[in-house]
Amino acid sequence: MRNFGKIVGFWGIFLLLLIQCSNLFIPKRNTVEDGVPSRDIYANGVMAEPANSLDVVVVGDSEGYSGITPMIMWKDRGITSFVCSQSGQRSAEAYYMLKKVLKRQNPKLIILETDLFYHNRNVPTEINHALEYMSQYYLPLFKYHDRWKTFNVRSLRQEQEFSQRDAMKGYLHSKKAVAYMGGEYMNKSEGREPVDQTVTFWTDRITRLCKEKNISLLLVGVTSPKNWDYSRHNTVNDYAIKNNIPYLDLNLYTQDIKLDWNRDSRDGGDHLNTCGAEKLSRYLGSYLAAHYPLTDHRSDESYSEWNRELEQYQNNISEKGASS
Repeated sequence: MRNFGKIVGFWGIFLLLLIQCSNLFIPKRNTVEDGVPSRDIYANGVMAEPANSLDVVVVGDSEGYSGITPMIMWKDRGITSFVCSQSGQRSAEAYYMLKKVLKRQNPKLIILETDLFYHNRNVPTEINHALEYMSQYYLPLFKYHDRWKTFNVRSLRQEQEFSQRDAMKGYLHSKKAVAYMGGEYMNKSEGREPVDQTVTFWTDRITRLCKEKNISLLLVGVTSPKNWDYSRHNTVNDYAIKNNIPYLDLNLYTQDIKLDWNRDSRDGGDHLNTCGAEKLSRYLGSYLAAHYPLTDHRSDESYSEWNRELEQYQNNISEKGASS
């Protein structure tokens, strides 16, 4: 028993040291220069938003940050939202992203973009990814260990200050227009494309997290002819019905959204460009305003910064050229 106690004590002290080291190596600013990985920079902009100021948070993969532009929903409806999507974001990563965001925000609604359901390779790979995301959440030293190269005495005194606000609210702007030429892609069928169990395991945890926090959850499919069809719609719809979660598959409403596949995609039907994203976001904003008790903050002085950021957003998308 004495030996067992020594072992437990050793590992306990080792864990405490890891936690303290993690606090030292976490980036103190939300910029690439301060150590935030470029893949995370848009999603991590959420940490600069004032506490409990967001009513809607979006998680998912690149379909989310290319198809949903929060500033349009602010302009039309006064809805405060942020897109915390990442390229290839998996369900485990979305879960830990939400855990991090909910330490600072208390949104009324979480949107889970459903292309994430099909980001699975094989069970061992997904388990490894899940363990990676878990360790990064609880022990961020594993994610930011390379920062030792820039570590100095000043780093010991520097406090976290995520003040670099993102006027795009996680949205990635693009003016590129590459037409989708494949024709109708949502032909009704009874087929169902299976979803990996590791995906549903973590999606179930997202569902439970929202219930525990008394936050509404909405599944949203952003239009993507290259990635979506009716068999995928059916599978996600089955999951939504089973778990009593509303599901808005925007792939079924391209005519109502008034999407023009000759000009509204940045890459031939994979992701929307800004023209398409603004159309989709107007439709989504109308849906949210009609189905959820979201406050219109446009006349609230404490949200005046959003109006200034709207001007910056409009300047950004009117500039010549395009982002990738």
